[in-house]
Amino acid sequence: MIVPLTPIRCMHRAVDLYGKKIGVVCGTRRFTYAEFGQRCQRLAGALLAEGVRPGERVAYLSFNNHQLLEGYYGVVQARAVVMPLNVRLTTPELTTILNHSEARILMYENDFAPLVKTLAPCCPKIEKCISLDDDYEEFLAQGHPQRADIFTYDETAIAELFYTSGSTGTPKGVTLSHRTLYLHALSVAG
Repeated sequence: MIVPLTPIRCMHRAVDLYGKKIGVVCGTRRFTYAEFGQRCQRLAGALLAEGVRPGERVAYLSFNNHQLLEGYYGVVQARAVVMPLNVRLTTPELTTILNHSEARILMYENDFAPLVKTLAPCCPKIEKCISLDDDYEEFLAQGHPQRADIFTYDETAIAELFYTSGSTGTPKGVTLSHRTLYLHALSVAG
């Protein structure tokens, strides 16, 4: 039997082995591994309910927080591509990246709300902007938690998309597959 290599397996393992233990701490918020897993599943469900299709990009304009961490698993579980943006890039660089990637959803922290108001009109493929501070929990509530059947995932499908800083020109996209992420996790764990 071939078992696809996907980072979703890492989340399932953490939930199964350590479900009752605190696994995520973000400011004053704390989540057990089981709660974290459920939030990731809710995110996947909410994205699917929003009509996100396999391979579509969900961009994050945020600092490191629990919502971005949930995106690394929830977006991927929805078979979409998680795309964290470098918060230090200029407005033209971010516009270029969002247009090139054809990101459909942009999740952002309120620190970047003025920037998002500038970016959104310049990026016609973005259909929805979701404030991580104001709208995220309501969006998450739309999703129904369901454990992913990892046997249905293509380990060669793109899971993450990053753009280089563009220090020698326009930022360029770099893709990472489910398999690449899983093998990287194994290499740093051992």
